[in-house]
Amino acid sequence: MKRLFCSAILAVLPLAVHAAETAYTAIRVVAKKVGDEALGRVIEVRGKAGSPEPQVWKVVLADERARGGVHEYEVQRGKISGDRSPTGGHPGIPLDLNKVNIDSDGAFTIVNQEAQKAHLPFDRVDYVLTNTGRVSIWHMEIFDGRNGRVGSLEIAADSGNVTNRDLQGAGHPPAQDDREFLRDQAARDHRGPGPGPGPVYDEGRRPPRDDRREYRDDDDLGPGIFDIVGKITRHFEKRGRQVKSFFGH
Repeated sequence: MKRLFCSAILAVLPLAVHAAETAYTAIRVVAKKVGDEALGRVIEVRGKAGSPEPQVWKVVLADERARGGVHEYEVQRGKISGDRSPTGGHPGIPLDLNKVNIDSDGAFTIVNQEAQKAHLPFDRVDYVLTNTGRVSIWHMEIFDGRNGRVGSLEIAADSGNVTNRDLQGAGHPPAQDDREFLRDQAARDHRGPGPGPGPVYDEGRRPPRDDRREYRDDDDLGPGIFDIVGKITRHFEKRGRQVKSFFGH
C-alpha cells in the first residue's frame, strides 16, 4: 500500500526537461534514481540564486545508514550531478508531499507579488523548503545585485499564505494589505493593460550566467535560467476564484 501511495505522488510531480527545473522536478529526479520510497524521506529541498529557478537543487533525504543520518543529492539539468552524506547533518521531519501544493515557481510568484506591493526591486532568491512539524514552509531569501539581501518571506507550502514577511522597503510607499491589493488587481484586470507598477523582478540585474559553476556548498551556486513556464498552482487558482467571487457582487 505504501508503495502505491509513493508511486501516485511520483506520477503527479512534473518533469520539465527543457524548462527551468522546479523543486518538484528535482524531487522526482532523485526518486527515479533512489526509488519511490525516497518520497517519504525528503526532509529538505534548497537552492541558491534562483532567477527565478536555481541552477542546482539540493534534495536532502533522511537516511539511517548515513553517517550523519542524512544524504544529499544535487540535481542539475534533470540529472543527479553529485551526492554526499555530510557528517554534520541531522534528520529533520519528512515533508508530506501530499500537502506541498506550492512548487518553487509558485513560491517565486508570491515573492514577486509581495515585492511589487512593497516597491522592492530584486533579481534573485534563495529557496529552502522544510517541515516545521505543523506545515511545510518555503523560506525565501530575497537579493538585489546592487544592495545585497533585501528581505525574506516565509510561505506555507500547502496554502500559499505568507506566514512571515521581512521586506526592507524603507523609503518606499507602504505595502498594501492583501485585500486592497486584490481589489486593485481586479480593477486593473477589468480596465485592461495600462500604466502602473509591474513585477519588480529584474532579470537584467543578475550577474552573467556561467554554466560551468556547480553547487559545491552553501556559498557557491551560479545563477539559474529565467524561464517561467506560466504554470498556475492550485493556490492561485483558488485565489483567482476568491477574487472573482469577491468582486462579482
